[in-house]
Amino acid sequence: MIHTPIDSMIEQAPVLETLGARLARLRRTQGLSKTDVADRLGISVTAICHWEQDRSRPKPARLQALSQLFGLSATDLLSPAGTPNSPNLADLVARTRAEIARVAGTNPSKVRIVIEM
Repeated sequence: MIHTPIDSMIEQAPVLETLGARLARLRRTQGLSKTDVADRLGISVTAICHWEQDRSRPKPARLQALSQLFGLSATDLLSPAGTPNSPNLADLVARTRAEIARVAGTNPSKVRIVIEM
């Protein structure tokens, strides 16, 4: 059996992470700094820090902007990460996007993944 980078990402899926931990992970996966996210949303770096440390939660309009930034639905952004070896689709797509971007030498925000169901 061939072991691919995506297999490794699936094996490393987090267990029941908080919203703050998820925001931090998605930001890092996308190759973005806290300053990058703050600039794109028009808010302070302090707000990003508070969200990632679960000291406060983004308001609905900011959640929508974050979900667009990370290429997720707001529902997926807020949903639990799942159990080991069973990541939710949004997490898998985010990690796959980052891996494709790394291999292609581009920013994850430039990679689009479309799933037809």
